[in-house]
Amino acid sequence: MKNYQEVIGIDVSKNKLDAYGHNCSSHREFSNDVAGYKALLKWAKVKGQRVFFCFENTGHYSLKLALYLASKKQVYVQENPVVIKRSSGVIREKNDVVDAIMIARYGWLHREELSPSELKIMNY
Repeated sequence: MKNYQEVIGIDVSKNKLDAYGHNCSSHREFSNDVAGYKALLKWAKVKGQRVFFCFENTGHYSLKLALYLASKKQVYVQENPVVIKRSSGVIREKNDVVDAIMIARYGWLHREELSPSELKIMNY
């Protein structure tokens, strides 16, 4: 992950994604559906840099995003929320934008030890 110039931290909720580009200090909000995912990728490509996405594993809500990113061959890191929270220290203000900033910062600071996430396909 150290060869990437930008990380986009994403706070995933039921209806929306709050995305924050760490190095460009830019925030955007997208819907948590296919139209929102397409807009997210379009926004990320405007940056013209090698970008990876970092977000917390929130179960069903983040699974949809992971499936879409994997289908588009995008590099992403889906991290345990507890790991991100512990690395951030004490945060006084808490909202979706602050969470996206915190996730982007985590991805940038830990980019050398992070590995891209992969979907686990179960064969029954």
